[in-house]
Amino acid sequence: MNVHHLRVGFTCVLIISSMFLCYAQNDKTRAIKEQLLQEKSTRGKIDGYNNLAYEMRIFNTDSSMFYAGEALSMSEGENYPAGIAKAHLCIGLGHSMKAQYELSLSHIQQAAALAEKIHFDSLVAACDIAYAAYYYNKSNYDKAIGKSLSAIKSFEKQKNNPGIVRAKILMAQVYQLKGDLKKAEIILKEISVMPDSDPKTKVNILHTLANIYGMQGNYKAALALDKEAIDLCQQEKIEFLKSQLYDNMANCYMYDNRYDSAHKYFYASLAIDSAFENEKQMADTYLNLGMLSMMEKNYPGAVAYLQYSISLSKRTGYRQGTYQAYLILSDALKKTGASDAAILALKTGYQVKDSIINESTENKLAELETIYQTEKKEHQLILQKNELIKKNALLWVLGMATILIIAGGFWWYRKRQLKNKMQLQSELLHQQDLSTKAVIEAEEKERKRIAADLHDGVGQMMSAAKMNLSAFEEELQFAGEQQRNKFEKLISLVDESCKEIRSVSHQMMPNALLKASLAGAVKEFLDKIDHKRLQVTLHTEGLDEQTDKNIETVLYRVIQECVNNVLKHADAHHLDISLVKDGNGITATIEDDGKGFDMDRQDRSSGIGLANIQSRLTYLKGELDINSEPGRGTAVVIHVPVKDSGLTT
Repeated sequence: MNVHHLRVGFTCVLIISSMFLCYAQNDKTRAIKEQLLQEKSTRGKIDGYNNLAYEMRIFNTDSSMFYAGEALSMSEGENYPAGIAKAHLCIGLGHSMKAQYELSLSHIQQAAALAEKIHFDSLVAACDIAYAAYYYNKSNYDKAIGKSLSAIKSFEKQKNNPGIVRAKILMAQVYQLKGDLKKAEIILKEISVMPDSDPKTKVNILHTLANIYGMQGNYKAALALDKEAIDLCQQEKIEFLKSQLYDNMANCYMYDNRYDSAHKYFYASLAIDSAFENEKQMADTYLNLGMLSMMEKNYPGAVAYLQYSISLSKRTGYRQGTYQAYLILSDALKKTGASDAAILALKTGYQVKDSIINESTENKLAELETIYQTEKKEHQLILQKNELIKKNALLWVLGMATILIIAGGFWWYRKRQLKNKMQLQSELLHQQDLSTKAVIEAEEKERKRIAADLHDGVGQMMSAAKMNLSAFEEELQFAGEQQRNKFEKLISLVDESCKEIRSVSHQMMPNALLKASLAGAVKEFLDKIDHKRLQVTLHTEGLDEQTDKNIETVLYRVIQECVNNVLKHADAHHLDISLVKDGNGITATIEDDGKGFDMDRQDRSSGIGLANIQSRLTYLKGELDINSEPGRGTAVVIHVPVKDSGLTT
């Protein structure tokens, strides 16, 4: 396909899309709008706006979110909890369609919390499906399946077959992405015989089955299912669902090396999405056309498709699509000989990726701030209520006529005060545990994120820099051996930087701890110590079975801190580490033969390292004992009661 062919293709999309404009409103949305014009009650209008937002979420996301926003504003003014919850769910679904997943999660959480509070069971189940879709998009498949099962249980209690079918379709799609195609196929065939009057659901079943067969390379069966679904769409006048079917057919033809048919159906998909203003899906289709042109080695055509995909992704805020398109565009530009433009595209793609990560962090902080303010208000209400109870009790005591009644009232008052005090102390301890757990878990998550960014972001770019320098070396003509040596030192410096980045990322989130056990992680860490400088022995016992991940992570960090202290301050020659797990818990002993210190003079409360160790062990309800004398080394003994830690995996 040449550039002229490409322009003709774009023109065809615009012409064909105009043929679908008469279907821009399906029968259901048209009926809802007509009913809204006749509706007199405020709550009836709110329900109408919410229903319209839900129906339009797929083929006109911006309009859907506008109607949901109207419903939310009116519901808050009317103090209508069901309307508020529905509106938040519709807004969350709209953000999900735009790939703004963290914003989507925030609204889904608000909808679910309110639906549970007012016992709106069907909406709770709908929120579970939305949660499952969020985890599906974030590649957290276990949680996605868990939420799907929760929705299925709720719908089964309500005897809601359409809801059960929708939840099981999503669960099948999760198994499809996990690669368990057989299980996904079983679920879809099971629900295909269940009674469901919604044709859109039947189309989704056929489409998902077709995807599975396409992934298995059975393109003939996949195309047959897609064509069956298209006939159903034609019969029911569901034009906007044809887009995903044409897209799947195009992919089947593309990977079956039938490029002309692939172009045809990609353009058919674009025509429908253009008519329904689904620019996010159009961005994905143009991305696929770019990949198809790369396969055809039509690199100028690929550049044009990908640049248009990027413009659509930016317009809809679809940054994940923008990032992917920039990566492929970089390869296409490189093939056309535009090296500088290729490097710029690659850099821009990584900048988009960084902005996605930053937005996720900012949204999470905003969400935590909202939770904090809500809990603060609830706490103030509880305090005011308790204060009112105390005042009423005092008035009752003063109103009594006899000393006996006064004494009895005073006794009751004191008993109640003591009980409240004990409850308050218990709650404070519980909140302290939760706060410590949240801080430690947030620290570990941040370590994982930074380690991943170092390894996948900076590390990859440094590796690319090394490869480019190596390739550049062959093209250079050096003035002399001294100049060549300087260039080789430069390559060596970049190589050392790559190794250093890899080392730092592994220290921040050790692979052994993620893949194996505490003993394996500690051994991997100790193996990296220079044994000429410090002789290290490790003894483990009873750690064959994996312990709670939180306990293993905290203990690993504590041992890592202790060993680093020995390396920095002890001037030791030998270090003995023992890890023993028995019925009472896990005991870790770290002993060195270094210079030690005076326990009476040493300020044990000072030092960030010791404070970190103490706070982590407090979180595990563990004990820390340090014994040292000048010239006789230091012994650190740590004990963690595994059964009493109260932690869950």
